[in-house]
Amino acid sequence: MSTTAQVGKDAPPPAPDPGALSARRAVGLVAGREINSRMRTKSFVLSTLGLVVALGVYTLIILFSKEGPTKVGIDRDAAALRPMLTAVADRATDVDFEFVTIDGEGEGDSGDRAEKLLRDGDVAAVISGDTAGPTMTVERETDPDLLAVVNAAVAEERTTRELEREGVDPVDFAQRVASSATQTKALEPSGNSAAEQFALILSSTGLLYFFFIVYGIMLAQGVVEEKTSRVVELLLSSIRPWQLLAGKLIGVAVVGVTQLVLLGGAAVVLAEGTGAISLPTAVAGTLVTMGVWFLLGFFLFAAMLAAAAARVSRQEDLQAVVQPVMVLITTPFVLGIALLSKNAHDPVIEWLSLVPPLSPILMPARMLLGIAPAWQVAVSLVLAVAALAGLTRIAGRMYANSVLRSGSRVPLAESLRLR
Repeated sequence: MSTTAQVGKDAPPPAPDPGALSARRAVGLVAGREINSRMRTKSFVLSTLGLVVALGVYTLIILFSKEGPTKVGIDRDAAALRPMLTAVADRATDVDFEFVTIDGEGEGDSGDRAEKLLRDGDVAAVISGDTAGPTMTVERETDPDLLAVVNAAVAEERTTRELEREGVDPVDFAQRVASSATQTKALEPSGNSAAEQFALILSSTGLLYFFFIVYGIMLAQGVVEEKTSRVVELLLSSIRPWQLLAGKLIGVAVVGVTQLVLLGGAAVVLAEGTGAISLPTAVAGTLVTMGVWFLLGFFLFAAMLAAAAARVSRQEDLQAVVQPVMVLITTPFVLGIALLSKNAHDPVIEWLSLVPPLSPILMPARMLLGIAPAWQVAVSLVLAVAALAGLTRIAGRMYANSVLRSGSRVPLAESLRLR
């Protein structure tokens, strides 16, 4: 065992000269060093450009994957029903049908033409026959929404004819009936389709997960690198371990927030410019909120990763000690995709989004969907700050007890021991 390892095992790290640097100055110097060394690298520039390009590709996928209106064919015998069908479908906010007239090339060919269109997938159904009792032909299963629209249109058409026969003005009658219609109000109105909601869930949880993983591992690798090269011994001769750890956390966090803001701004521009996704009204506030949650989550996870990394002296041993922390980061991402996509209002996901370390990924997704009440956001923030205070204290102790010890992995009990 080396001399440094023996000293680190039997005695606390050598205390730096208290008059050399103030705590603020020491933390600032370390943070500045991290920012300058990381933001000026080609990897930072190329990764940012690559992520912007990936966002652009993802936006194009959403645009091209959006389906147009479902086409429904109407033969010449039922053509008189088309205006009523269109009017009924237009009044329904949750369906999108386009009614097109079909006909055969000659007498008696309309049935063959309809069958060909159905089998080729050009139309979802074909309406034929008399307007009083039409027939709807489908290839396999009947769309219940379409069936409801057709039934309503047939009923209205029949009602109109009966009113005209009795000498009642159908327009005046419809206006009087409409004036007594029931009004609806949604407690949590949503302007997003299911596909758009999934895109918001995936982008928010995926982006935070990606940044927590990338920058957390970057910080952990930096800790091991400094320990292996013995640079940390030189640094700790002038500053205290907690100052070094705090500076590294702040510096890497600034780099991460910078890239997150650039990507968030690009995402907003793409969404607004293409109309691929309906964003919340307060976009600026949403981005600020995402930044706050990123900082909370990053400091929470990165402090644990740095403390775990300080226990080893080789990059080859890093994976084993950071694996438990990686599980804590991956779990909320998997839960977010699985539970939010299935039912965003599930009470399970609501309660899980309050609890750290799940909240830094789950709560921003619920906020982006507009389904997180203010009191839940406030509670999750308070709990996250409390967890951050406690875990950073523990992580600081582990880092101080382990960073100057080389050789084999520092046992967890040793790294947590009070000195």
